[in-house]
Amino acid sequence: MNLQLEQQKFLVLGASSGFGREVARRIAEEGGWPVLVARSEEKLKAFQAEYPESEYIVADLFQRDGVESVMKSLEEVVLSGVLINAGGPPAGSFPMDGMADWDQAYDQVLRWKIDLLRRILPSFEKNNYGRVVFVESVSVKEPLPGLILSNVFRAAVQGLMKSIVNEMEGYDITLNLLAPGYHRTDRLESLMAKQSKESGKEIPEIENKFASRTSLGTLGDPGSFAQLATWLLSSQNTYVTGQSFVIDGGMSQGI
Repeated sequence: MNLQLEQQKFLVLGASSGFGREVARRIAEEGGWPVLVARSEEKLKAFQAEYPESEYIVADLFQRDGVESVMKSLEEVVLSGVLINAGGPPAGSFPMDGMADWDQAYDQVLRWKIDLLRRILPSFEKNNYGRVVFVESVSVKEPLPGLILSNVFRAAVQGLMKSIVNEMEGYDITLNLLAPGYHRTDRLESLMAKQSKESGKEIPEIENKFASRTSLGTLGDPGSFAQLATWLLSSQNTYVTGQSFVIDGGMSQGI
């Protein structure tokens, strides 16, 4: 399918690995111009060497000035869409060690996304065009054990997305959310390493346990995930908005 992304710029956050990198790659292969944002300049340079039409911005979105530094670099840029994606907060169970954990999780999962949308949506409204895709977690469908911080704040992002959609009447602006389950990403590898350290079990055994929770019996492929994300970011998506798509290999049990 030709997604007609030629010469359109897309902001891709958390683009140094995992879902972000695969979506940026897909955009570039469809003729679009991804603007990658991440903390690792080395990985961003490697991507640009492979796809010279891409650009990158080194920034830490978890810091209070992270979004501002990104927007300063985009002052003259007209964006067609944005992939809102980044890592999550530490694993743990209620009540965590203290309120500082909750404050930090708010910054990591929710606050910077609000800040970014406050700055980007006015330009989308001015141009009467824009596509927004959030990458969150299957926990917006049902909470995951041992991830209390992620469960709480990712659900808040879903509420934010749905609320904004209700205020976009009359604009060609769509917002959707992807809720991945267990995919082969750096995030999952860190969770498995933590479980291995705590339980004494080997990584392959833990990986098999994650995979066994799905009806397909395997972990997800970020490259396959990127295909849907890129379509949602394209002008081919004319009528899908306000939706949360669970991509979990059949893991979640809810209807």
